Amino acid sequence: MDNNQNNFRNGNGEKEEIRFDERDFQNPYSKYYSQSRGDSSQSTDSDFGNPYSRYYNNSDTNQTGGDRTESEPIDFGTYNRPGKTYLELQKDKKNFSRIGFGYALFSIITFAVSLIIANVVYRINSDVYNSTLFMNALTPIALYIFALPVLLILLSGSEAKPPEKRKMKVGTWFVILIVAFGCMYIGSYIGNFVMAYLSSLMNYDYSNALETIIDENSLWITAIFTVIVAPIGEEVVFRKLIIDRTQKYGAFVSIGLSALMFGLMHGNFYQFFYCFALGIILGYIYYSTGNLFATIAMHAAINFVGGILSSLLQSVLDGLISLDTTDAEAVSEFVMDNALGIIGMSVFSLFVFASMICAVVLPIVFRKKLDLPQGSDELPRSRVFNTVIVNVGVITMLAVYLFEFGLNLLPF
Repeated sequence: MDNNQNNFRNGNGEKEEIRFDERDFQNPYSKYYSQSRGDSSQSTDSDFGNPYSRYYNNSDTNQTGGDRTESEPIDFGTYNRPGKTYLELQKDKKNFSRIGFGYALFSIITFAVSLIIANVVYRINSDVYNSTLFMNALTPIALYIFALPVLLILLSGSEAKPPEKRKMKVGTWFVILIVAFGCMYIGSYIGNFVMAYLSSLMNYDYSNALETIIDENSLWITAIFTVIVAPIGEEVVFRKLIIDRTQKYGAFVSIGLSALMFGLMHGNFYQFFYCFALGIILGYIYYSTGNLFATIAMHAAINFVGGILSSLLQSVLDGLISLDTTDAEAVSEFVMDNALGIIGMSVFSLFVFASMICAVVLPIVFRKKLDLPQGSDELPRSRVFNTVIVNVGVITMLAVYLFEFGLNLLPF
């Protein structure tokens, strides 16, 4: 049988030749491909509005640079689909799942080891158990000696690449520090409001465990652990280890995940809101500069002002509140004895108020200068939640953190 004709026999047994025109077999999709056949009337992709034409890099010339002849096969071009393939997204999801499992186990080991050590020490020597040194050292021991090595092993299978080193001006660092202070106090007020509401709802007076620890412990011991130990350890665990493994996915994913995990790790609403806000700021610094020392220094400064300096000034405020204002002599004597503290408290109050204004205004004013490098393998925005959050590891991690929140909200 010929391509252009078929032979049939009629009733007389003679062959009857039926011819078909080439147009009868014309490819119905040929209108989507621009072909140069020397015919100026040939239709092009744009004539038919092919929505997929942008994915094909067709050329009207053959490999030798001449026009494609009709006998040559049609070159369909290279398919350039935007976004990621299904397998690539599954690989990314597996990476986030590994990170989630690592931090879930990190939290579980920290909690379990702290409980075991506390129970053993209490049975052996209750005086050591009640000492300020032991209470401050318990969590860091569980975190960095027992839980951190396990976390490093689990994360070893995930590719880590630090952000590119970029310089940050000292003045810029101090401006961000002021914004960070403001975010800390705004977040603290939000947390106190939420806990006050829960206290009224549960008919139970919740206390801020951090304030209790600072008030009851030695100031110097507290300073060592809050200004030195905590900033170094937390910046390594929640900035470097996370952002190094996620910065290729872009700032939104990398900084956001780091801040969320940093806030949830504290396990209570008193600290969650301001830790989440500080996590975004510290994550921004590390992501944009690759300088972990800059984030450690800022973290230490925030802890010193928020934990140590405010505690010193709080004693002056408590003294003022307890004064009998009807006793002029007692008030005068207190002011003379605590003049420096009263001046410091007044200046500090103005600083807190000014920093909160800066935390709201400065990010808006300088929003166009917030330069963030683009990730080398950014996720499509429509797939971020499904890839980053909806996986077994991260869901397990969130369940563990929410369980810790629940324990801290139990009325006992």
